Amino acid sequence: MRRYEVSRWLLFTSMVLISVHYLLQMTQGLRAQGSDVGAVINILFYTPVSFAITLSIVNVESTANNLRRYCLRSAVAYVLIIALFVIGVLYNRSLHIGNLLYAMLGLFVVSMVYFIVVIRHETAQRTKKLQQTYGSDLIPFLRYSRVSLTLLYFTAVLLPIIILYDTLLLYIGPLMLLTIVFFIQSFISLGYYIIPKENTEETNEEKASAANGAGGSTDGNAAAGIPVCEAATGLSDERRRQIEQRLSQWCAEKHYQNCNATIFSLATDIGCNKNELTEYFNQSVHPNFRTWLSDIRFNEAMRMMKAFPAYSNDAISAECGFSSHTQIYRLFKQKTGLSPSQWRDKFA
Repeated sequence: MRRYEVSRWLLFTSMVLISVHYLLQMTQGLRAQGSDVGAVINILFYTPVSFAITLSIVNVESTANNLRRYCLRSAVAYVLIIALFVIGVLYNRSLHIGNLLYAMLGLFVVSMVYFIVVIRHETAQRTKKLQQTYGSDLIPFLRYSRVSLTLLYFTAVLLPIIILYDTLLLYIGPLMLLTIVFFIQSFISLGYYIIPKENTEETNEEKASAANGAGGSTDGNAAAGIPVCEAATGLSDERRRQIEQRLSQWCAEKHYQNCNATIFSLATDIGCNKNELTEYFNQSVHPNFRTWLSDIRFNEAMRMMKAFPAYSNDAISAECGFSSHTQIYRLFKQKTGLSPSQWRDKFA
């Protein structure tokens, strides 16, 4: 995916900036000129580094409109930081810029808070959409990603404090670098918040707006996670019955055993438009595809536990399309208050 590759290069750029910062500090003796000079240089470099890391996330998660808004606000903040630095150097004729350092630090703190808010908002929105779209278990991977993000937040909170103190920077700096490396490893090696292959191209929200403006098409709305029932007139009774029959046939052929099933693949399998299928779920007792598929697999798991008492929970989990034994465990706990083994002992 093009966006993902751009994000990788942004992470690479952030590492280059950190390396350049380190070389300047070591070769030019900037820190030796005083803690205030070192803090100024840190702010000048750590701001674009934080911007690049955050942009690598937002670039994957967000729409083009939000992306432009983020870049504009971040650029304005950094221009103000640069302006304060230039004014301070011209006025004091040295890198010792006096109280303007604290003004730079204030803008840096505001920028870091904004970066954290943006990341949390975008990833929360993306997680919600993925959980509605995918039938597989995303929780183990999301938990791993959240750990790396939490460490990244911790680093962002500490930065405004430690850049003023040599001792803290000496001890905490290497740990912060390891945190960034850990985040990059989770981003590059595992992929950051699985992206639906069928929905990786540009700006779903813009597509929805363009489609509505051109003729009221709801494809963009569905892709963007907007409930189609709000933009469409509704399915006819005949069309609803057709979709219901095709879904029953899909279940009868046990396609739910595919743990990688998505609403996109389901729509293709039953010869249906994706936004029609979304609307069907919106108008049914199932709020979305994920809930519907979970119920199908849950009911099949209960049937198999009764019909095949010799089957292990892992075997039943795989046979029903659960991506892991933890997924079936959580589902049983949620619906019955019992673990699969406890439910089997009590009812099977």
